[in-house]
Amino acid sequence: MVRALSIDIIESMATITDISPQKKDQKRFNIFIDGAFAFGISADLRFEKKLKTGQTISEKDVKSLIAADQIERLLNKALKFLSFRPRSEQEIRVYLLRRGKLKDIEKSESEKKEYEKSIDEVILKLRGFSYLDDKEFASWWLDQRTKYKLSGGYLIKSELIQKGVDKEIIKEILDGLDEEKMALEVAKKKTISYKRLNKEELRIKLGQFLARRGFNWSTIKKVVDTLLKNQ
Repeated sequence: MVRALSIDIIESMATITDISPQKKDQKRFNIFIDGAFAFGISADLRFEKKLKTGQTISEKDVKSLIAADQIERLLNKALKFLSFRPRSEQEIRVYLLRRGKLKDIEKSESEKKEYEKSIDEVILKLRGFSYLDDKEFASWWLDQRTKYKLSGGYLIKSELIQKGVDKEIIKEILDGLDEEKMALEVAKKKTISYKRLNKEELRIKLGQFLARRGFNWSTIKKVVDTLLKNQ
């Protein structure tokens, strides 16, 4: 059993006594200080920092390396999460917090703070790479909802609020949304499955359906009245 070294008890200067690849992941290395395991680090970071056996290292250096490695791992997780579809900033933050299992009682308050600090750094990097922009995300979400699901403004607004998008951004991207046109389009398709209903039943069913899609009541009334006139 490998004895783990507590970073808190590293003296002002210590020595790296061994660097060995991890058994489960050859792209990561275990760093041993004064004969005891100290921390794990990626191969990229190891070579970037030119770590080698016999090198002296300070407590400050160790903490800096651990923080850099954590940021690197979180950034890779975030990029993979983003590869499936665009995300809001809050989605990324919640995802990384969940992956960190911050509710785990084994984590100390200082560890939680360091983890949250690392997430902040990842968010900044993603913004810098132009991978994270809530306004662009909100525009993309609106495009999806108006092309493929035909949802009303109320539902779109609610979804974006849940994803942490600023209300001013939501207001801006929803400005000019032609809800009546979308509601009429989706309602026409739905009437096919309601063709056996009388007008009153059709009014109720269409109204409920459009409400579930997030259209406001004034739009629903106009659309349903229009369709019933043509029945």
